[in-house]
Formats: sequence, structure tokens, C-alpha cells
Amino acid sequence: MAAVDEKYLDDLVKRFKGFKSPNDMQKLIVLLGEKNNRNDEDNRKLSVLLKAEKKADQLVKARADARRLIDADKSKARKAEVRRKIIWQSAFEAMAEDSMAAKRNLDQLKADAYEKGYVSERDKDAVKNDLIHQPTEASEVELNF
Repeated sequence: MAAVDEKYLDDLVKRFKGFKSPNDMQKLIVLLGEKNNRNDEDNRKLSVLLKAEKKADQLVKARADARRLIDADKSKARKAEVRRKIIWQSAFEAMAEDSMAAKRNLDQLKADAYEKGYVSERDKDAVKNDLIHQPTEASEVELNF
């Protein structure tokens, strides 16, 4: 007589009964699981079906675990890229504070990026204020002469 895990069988029957369109294997599990007077042949079939279903469940779990690992790696890479960009931008802005030529170059790069479509339409409002030229002390001095 084939051993049948009744608890697992009951869980599967409940789960499969809730499906809108179960496949043939799932229908057979429900049918045999609800049968009160199963014979040895029914139990053997049910045992094979339950083994297959356990393997299918293991596959689903393994795929989910793999997807989580892949997503975690992608997230880690994205965070590292964002961090590098922030560090470089901060360094460029610090250079611009110390050098008038660097400030002009950075302002020109910002204006070009904004005007030539490197800044998306949805982000333009967020960076628009960075493009407004605010006079620096050196340019004010030049204008006073």
C-alpha cells in the first residue's frame, strides 16, 4: 500500500478547489483526495501525484529564491551606481566653488543637458532652478568696472 500524506493531501485539495480552472492533474488529486474508500491502486496513483506536486512546489520556491537573489544583486548594483554619481556630482560642485572657470563649465554642462534632452520632461521642474544664473562675486566685480 502506498503511503499518502493526508495532511498535505487535504491542503492541496483545499487549494485546488479554489482554482477557477485547475489542470487535469489537480482535478485528479481533488477527485482521489475526496474519495472515501480509496483502494491500493488509488493510493498508488495519489502517491505519485503528490510527489509530483511536491516537486512542483519545490521548483516554485527555488525560482522565487533565485529571483530574490537576482533582484538583490541588481538593487545593490543600482545603489552603487547612484552613490558613484552623487560622489562625482558633489566633487564637481566643490570644484566649481573654488574655480570660476570650473563653475562656468559646470553651468554650461547643466544648460546643455537641460536644453538638449538629457533631462527628462518629468525631471525638468526639479532642476530648473539650477539653471538660473545667480551672479557671483567675481562677475559682480567685473560688471562694476
